Amino acid sequence: MLLLILSCQKYQKEDKIVVKNKDFCDSSFIDGVYYKSKFFILTLSCGIFEYDENFKKLKFYKLKGYFSISDDSLFLISDKIYLYNDSFLPFREINNLIGYVNGFYIFRDKIIFLEDTFKIEDVEVFKFYKDKLFIGTNGYGLYVIDNRKIRHFIVGNLPSNFVKAISIYKDTIILGFSEPFSKSKIGFFYNDKILKVYEFSDDYIIDICSDNSLYVGTSNGLFKYENSEFRKIEEGYISKILFCSENNLIFISNGRLKKM
Repeated sequence: MLLLILSCQKYQKEDKIVVKNKDFCDSSFIDGVYYKSKFFILTLSCGIFEYDENFKKLKFYKLKGYFSISDDSLFLISDKIYLYNDSFLPFREINNLIGYVNGFYIFRDKIIFLEDTFKIEDVEVFKFYKDKLFIGTNGYGLYVIDNRKIRHFIVGNLPSNFVKAISIYKDTIILGFSEPFSKSKIGFFYNDKILKVYEFSDDYIIDICSDNSLYVGTSNGLFKYENSEFRKIEEGYISKILFCSENNLIFISNGRLKKM
């Protein structure tokens, strides 16, 4: 079932010609997060829409940035850090931040925690799990910060240095690898080792979501892990998987929200 969410685009028809007025903005959905029975959807240039579980629009915020959930709190990283409490309110001002989770301030080129600074090149994605921070980079492998100590994994221990997505499935770290001129891969990472690797086509891996089931969103479709293999269940460009469970799957495909 396809759910079309109201956008902030405003049109006026004149003799079958569609005219965009001065308030026009591109409301294609590009990112989002599910938090405490609400959906927060980031558009390309309009702002952020807040919906309830039935996709009734509750609020609109003229903001943009990166979502981050830390200690059961929702943050938006923009020109400053915003904390959600019935609305997005300024939390702290930190320039060039791309993420905040469990006391870790995450930049493109470093991680700051308390008095420690960890130099990490080209941070792409991060995930906090069991008191460990897993950081995927664009060409520099995987970093794990555990008890304020840092470990680094690269090709040899990994199938690629380009880590684009991270999720947790049955206590195993699921890593999505995509790099130019090479097939994308999914790696099952456990106890500092890659247990198995699944090779995709040339599809670019964008997002991974896991609960009791495991889903991978790519530039050319949505895949589900079943019977020890990945099966395509949906065509399209999957920019975000907002929510996944055994019986419910909500994702952004080609700029629209879909529910399966």
